[in-house]
Amino acid sequence: MGQPTLPLAKQHPRHAFKTFLLCALVALGTGSQVAKGDELASASFPRLMGMNIGAKNYQDADYQKDLARMDVVILGFYRGWRPDGYAPTANLAMQKVVKAIKALNPKILVGQYTILSVAYDDPNNAADQDKRDKLYAGKWWLLNAAGRKVQWLSQYSTWEVNLTTWPQADARGERWPQWLAEREHSVFFRDIPEFDIVYLDDVGAPHVTADWNLDGKDDDRNDPGILAAHYAGHLAEWNRLRELAPNRLLIGNTDNDLANAQWRGQLDGGFLESLMGWSWSLETRAGWGKMMERYRSVLQNTKPPRIVGFNVQGSPTDYRFFRYAYASCLLDDGYFSFTDKSREYSSVPWFDEYDHKLGSALSRPPATAWSQGVWRRDFQYGVVLVNPTTSAKTVKLEPGLRRLAGNQDRAVNNGAAIAQVTLEAKDGIVLRR
Repeated sequence: MGQPTLPLAKQHPRHAFKTFLLCALVALGTGSQVAKGDELASASFPRLMGMNIGAKNYQDADYQKDLARMDVVILGFYRGWRPDGYAPTANLAMQKVVKAIKALNPKILVGQYTILSVAYDDPNNAADQDKRDKLYAGKWWLLNAAGRKVQWLSQYSTWEVNLTTWPQADARGERWPQWLAEREHSVFFRDIPEFDIVYLDDVGAPHVTADWNLDGKDDDRNDPGILAAHYAGHLAEWNRLRELAPNRLLIGNTDNDLANAQWRGQLDGGFLESLMGWSWSLETRAGWGKMMERYRSVLQNTKPPRIVGFNVQGSPTDYRFFRYAYASCLLDDGYFSFTDKSREYSSVPWFDEYDHKLGSALSRPPATAWSQGVWRRDFQYGVVLVNPTTSAKTVKLEPGLRRLAGNQDRAVNNGAAIAQVTLEAKDGIVLRR
């Protein structure tokens, strides 16, 4: 990973409830911007996304059940994945897993991991040997002025690739982006139509200083010409993937807002890795406001269906951190993704709040705080509040709201009716109607 929708008495009860709620919100002056009926979100909330590229025990039936609870899940098969006795070929083994997950949840979208910017240089890695051979044959490794391969993060044992048009094309007129798109299509997507998503890791600016343009000098990675060539390399891969698999969604793990002219509107979604939870997370470094700005921008700079994963990483028993992150995600239309720090991308943590279906959004993503710095969004069957400030806030609520009834943090989710709520600094809550 990145360094990886009649008179009141005769209405249907749900419609009657909406009418009552809209009137109540106006009467109470909540300050929420209520959407008109034809502007409601097309899908229900919550929207959940699993990043599960770590442990490869996808054949495990219990793991498949956990994965199937998500709305979107990204898997990390490697070429040749085939547990003993599971299926006669690797393609059939991978397909069997995806079919099993979809049998449990026919609405789920399943994706497969890929990465353009780096590759392994390990002669004992049989799964990626074809990549290594091609990189050497094409002289497509990224080198510095001294002619040595370069790394960004050594702990992954990968090396950077020159994905621009400066390296020589092969005999077919292709460079690394086109060749890799075809390789990934043939290994994963051509024969497994059940895959919905091509997941593209490390969709960002260049990480390293190197001799990108092959003039014998190291180039500043932020040089406009280098940036443009780098962006064009990613776009070349996406274009080839769309030619090969036009019905697949392309979702990129991005460390930026995708606003550059070459990328804006090109991807079907994004994955915002570790927005919260680490010292280097955007929320930690730049604050909650900047994190939410990135979140909103990526939603705006992708194209429908705009599947944007809001990923946070922490302990699955730190319920306050979870609520803060989960409620923040629900302020806009993304997919919440919680990663257990201790297990990385190898488990599917579950929280009481996931079991409460909020239904469609009744208010658009808010642009300003609702009360005393607390943010709010309204749904058919609940309300979400977030306090991103550095002090506790107490806010009054309209009648008819209750705490959720849960088993994990009963001091918060005790099912009680509630007329006001105190949110500690950097906390959030989901209430039901």
